[in-house]
Amino acid sequence: MITLSQAGRLLLRNPVLVKEVRTRMRGGRTFIVLTIHLLALAGALAAAYLLFRASLTTGVNLEARRLFGKAVFGLMIWMELITISFIAPALTSGAIASERERQTLDLLRVTLLSSRALVLGKYLSGLVFIFLLVLSSLPLQTLPFVIGGVLAQEILVAVLILAVTAVAFCAAGIFFSSLFSRVLLSTVLAYAFAIFVVFGIPMILLLVLLVLGAGLGGAIDSISLRTQMMLIFIGWLAVSMTPGATIVATEVALLDQQGLLLARLHLGNGSEVAFPSPWIFYVVFYLLVSIGMLWFSAKRVSRIEM
Repeated sequence: MITLSQAGRLLLRNPVLVKEVRTRMRGGRTFIVLTIHLLALAGALAAAYLLFRASLTTGVNLEARRLFGKAVFGLMIWMELITISFIAPALTSGAIASERERQTLDLLRVTLLSSRALVLGKYLSGLVFIFLLVLSSLPLQTLPFVIGGVLAQEILVAVLILAVTAVAFCAAGIFFSSLFSRVLLSTVLAYAFAIFVVFGIPMILLLVLLVLGAGLGGAIDSISLRTQMMLIFIGWLAVSMTPGATIVATEVALLDQQGLLLARLHLGNGSEVAFPSPWIFYVVFYLLVSIGMLWFSAKRVSRIEM
């Protein structure tokens, strides 16, 4: 049985991981991207503060201060999510495909390095950089907590969702990179996956809600209780599959004093049904998807190609 510390030492001894991280951190591009990222967050925070100060007609209002903290927190998280969506797929989508294009993958496969170690090394090298971006912006993300209106558990849940999103998008890049031999094709598909998760699912969910609202009208109370529960469960799953909607739904549950673990939804007959909070399903679902994609990528790399 391998302990957690032994697994960590094995990962740190992974030559692919060490080489990729050292190469990336020794280049100037990493620090340029990190600086631009932090400057963008700081600039957005400063602009929001100036707008808030200009909108005040009297002295400090506690309710306005609370709303400002909520708005700044949402802005920071949304910018972080956009950054992860555009950077994470690019870091890993060419990891395996580029080796095929340079015809160096066979050289790696004849070494003592296993296919699993190769995939994990390529994957973790990209994930480390994304985590660096998220962790470096934590001081800016915690400013709304100092301002007021944001709880510590809200920040922790938001950071966890961002981290799982980075895990999933980097895994998607490795997955498509192992499937195709062209970097361009794997990059396009990795970005398509990220865009679909962040933007596509909410748009589909919004269209479905508009269609159902127009079709059902005021007849929602006439639907059977079982049908209502089924529709609510499907909607809850759809909301929990996209990071933006998951953060919003979790925030709504917290504002309604429902806690972090359960979300209660009201039915047409006045009763209510409780589901696990959306962030729980999001974290579990995308962690399992990421593990599955990494497993398939390792199998794909180890397969003998004719």
